[in-house]
Amino acid sequence: MQIKGSIAIVTGAASGLGAATAEVLANAGAKLAVFDLNEDGAKATAQKLGGVGFGVDVSNAASVETAIAEVVKTMGRPSILVNCAGILQGERIVGREGPADLDAFSRVISVNLIGTFNMMRVA
Repeated sequence: MQIKGSIAIVTGAASGLGAATAEVLANAGAKLAVFDLNEDGAKATAQKLGGVGFGVDVSNAASVETAIAEVVKTMGRPSILVNCAGILQGERIVGREGPADLDAFSRVISVNLIGTFNMMRVA
C-alpha cells in the first residue's frame, strides 16, 4: 500500500493510540485529517504533524458526514481510515449499588461500534 501522498483520516487522534497512529502515518508521508471529539486536541495534533484537525463526534452521522465532506473538498478523497476513537465505561454489570447505568453503556456502544460503522460507511 502506498502511504506517501495518500490522504488519511485517523479518529480519536487528539491523544493516545490515535495520536501515535497519526504520527506514524505523517512520518510515512500521508496527508492527515485528524478527527477527535476534542477539537482543540485534534487541531493541536494536526498542527504538530502538518495535517488538518477536525472536531468530530463519530457517533453522530451528521457530524461525520460534514467532516468527511470537508476533507473531500479541501484535501481530496481519503484512501486510508484508521478508527481509534473509543471510550470505556469501567463498571460491573451489577454492582453493590445496583445495575450499571444503561445510558453510559449505550454511549460506549455508540462511540465504539456505531462510530466505527459511521466512519467506514461515509469515508
